[in-house]
Amino acid sequence: MGVKPLYFTKTGSGEWLFASEIKALLAHSSVHPKMNDTAFWHYLTFIVSPAPMTMFDGIFKLPAGHWVKIDHNGIGHADRYWDNAPRRSEYFSPKDLSYDEAVSELVRLLRLSIKRRMVSDVPFGVLLSGGVDSSLNVALMAELMDRPVRTFTIGYQDHGEFNEFEQARQVSKRYATEHFEAQITSDEALNFLPLLVELQDEPIADNVCIPLYFLSRLVKQSGTTVVQVGEGADENFLGYWWCNHYAAKERDVYRPARAGHPHLPSLKPFLRQLFNKARGSPAALSTEDHEIARRAARGEELFWGGAVCWWGAMRDQLTPSKAAFGSPSPCPIDGLVPREHLQLDSHAVVKRYCDDAGPVWDEPEVLRKIPYLEHAIRLPEHLLMRVDKMTMAHSIEARVPFLDHDVVKFARRLPNAYKLDEGIGKKILKKAAEPYVDHDLLYRKKQGFGAPMDKWFRDEKFGNACLAAFQRSELRKLGYFDNGFVEKLLKDQMAGRTNYGFHLWTIMNVVFWHERWMKGDKLQLA
Repeated sequence: MGVKPLYFTKTGSGEWLFASEIKALLAHSSVHPKMNDTAFWHYLTFIVSPAPMTMFDGIFKLPAGHWVKIDHNGIGHADRYWDNAPRRSEYFSPKDLSYDEAVSELVRLLRLSIKRRMVSDVPFGVLLSGGVDSSLNVALMAELMDRPVRTFTIGYQDHGEFNEFEQARQVSKRYATEHFEAQITSDEALNFLPLLVELQDEPIADNVCIPLYFLSRLVKQSGTTVVQVGEGADENFLGYWWCNHYAAKERDVYRPARAGHPHLPSLKPFLRQLFNKARGSPAALSTEDHEIARRAARGEELFWGGAVCWWGAMRDQLTPSKAAFGSPSPCPIDGLVPREHLQLDSHAVVKRYCDDAGPVWDEPEVLRKIPYLEHAIRLPEHLLMRVDKMTMAHSIEARVPFLDHDVVKFARRLPNAYKLDEGIGKKILKKAAEPYVDHDLLYRKKQGFGAPMDKWFRDEKFGNACLAAFQRSELRKLGYFDNGFVEKLLKDQMAGRTNYGFHLWTIMNVVFWHERWMKGDKLQLA
């Protein structure tokens, strides 16, 4: 599943080096930091570099579900030993397994998974947001313990609308947990950034890394060493709002475009016709719909990932020339880096994974492809990586019961309608949680664990520090970006005229990283 990272490189003298952190490899006298420009290209799309690439040229990460062997001649070989591809032969139909039977089986598997992850000779607890996943973690753990569960929640001092303290307290009260809370400020977030780029090793452009660091610190201060987290639940059970969104887009935009117009010389007449047919209005299609129709016309996949950042017209503005994005050094293990990763075309990466998944036998196709693609890129390189980096910064071990192999295999076999039905994501998981979690918490609008990045950019100190860092960055001089476009976007964000905090954080994360790891300067933001 990619719960823990493993990095490797081979020196010019033939030494193989392995480590759980890139900085450990860089401590070797023969390893020198150089940016992998092709990984950088894909990072701007996926907010992480797709394995086995890293942002360090010549340093690689072993993809999830793979092993590597070095033979007596010093030659490296790698192979995949596990894959989460959907298989029709394993698929449960409603006749094979009724919905109620599936709910009961899911509860059994989750209880077993949590019990497996409670094996420990040190204190353990749960990161609690008050959402479905963490609340069910608490409930099932409480069944198995003879002492109170320890629970931990983080929030924001100046942006209470992002906080879930009340929901977490509701769960804590029901299960009489030993509950811990903390709040962070924009100043604390800004002051943390130099340490963030040290801990991440390579850019992970997820602002949740910031609150997760402070939440892990709270865990450590309580004397707790192991925590269970909810990563994987949304991926396995179609819990994100955009799962339903993409299913509708496949029906209304993507399929009509792909079926009726496989080779369009011009999309404008078709888009107008499509909009009138699908929406009943002569108004213009959204920017996203234009992009989806273009993807269909080019034979591209509809879904590229749950955290795709720079795409379409904005990507064209950001990186108007590919000339600066060169070729990376070869991997010392032949064939481990797919040729698609070496292209300056992020869709080629997506298509490679979708091709690996094999044919999809039911509709909407995207609901079968989403879990597989998320398990291939976003889950191991983004979500699990951020958890590992920020918890291990405090010597905390995070365990992931929703990624137990039995739970993942069971989820893969379920009909889509058991997971997403009438706009309700994680339907089966919520049904399984009904005896354990209050109804108002289960069926409230999903909030998600996020940070107020849009608003932090509008904080004068935070925004000006980011602007100054970009203006002095060597990345400006190397031809990667349209610098004027980035500066205008940042200034508009600081002034409250736009809400592109996600896009800007992807830029700033790599700016900070480049200053620290490529230039070798200690990041200064004062």
